[in-house]
Amino acid sequence: MLQEAIDLQNDAINKLVDLSSLQSDITFKAPTGSGKTFMMAKMMDRIIENNPDVIFLVSALSKGGLAQQNFDKFSEYQHNGLVNNLEPYLISTEVYKEEQLYIPTDKNVYILSRDLYKKNGLLMRGPMVGFLQHMTLGGFLGKKKKKIYLIKDECHIKTNNLDTLSDEFFTKVFNISATPNLKRGQKI
Repeated sequence: MLQEAIDLQNDAINKLVDLSSLQSDITFKAPTGSGKTFMMAKMMDRIIENNPDVIFLVSALSKGGLAQQNFDKFSEYQHNGLVNNLEPYLISTEVYKEEQLYIPTDKNVYILSRDLYKKNGLLMRGPMVGFLQHMTLGGFLGKKKKKIYLIKDECHIKTNNLDTLSDEFFTKVFNISATPNLKRGQKI
């Protein structure tokens, strides 16, 4: 039984990686408890291995601590050698009023919680667009341009503010959920 689950996960990872070279908008539906976070990490690891100029922005759309959980799991997989290429960073708003939100540019997986990209949230008031511009335009000192792949974890939840940035900054969008919203075009 365990081997069957591992085989199913590996098949899903292979299909996602293959689809990423063919499509710009991909929806992945997997039941709760099937290892979506692990499959997401393995998919990102393989894509980055083959294309180091790709970075991932993982939007954790549900309430609660999904962003922190994703960061903790990605870090655990990295520490245990289950992924080799992920350098995760949890984007946080724990800054003082006089400070600006800082997002380092030396990572390849950025995780942000739903509260960060609300309409008037700290992130959407400028830092996110500045970060995306810096990464996609090559930044300073001749750094190489990056392609940004957006992962909408729990994609059945709306992301209007991120969606407004999609055409300009995101090369690919991965919609991931146990219950994707087919009415919004999230085809399986």
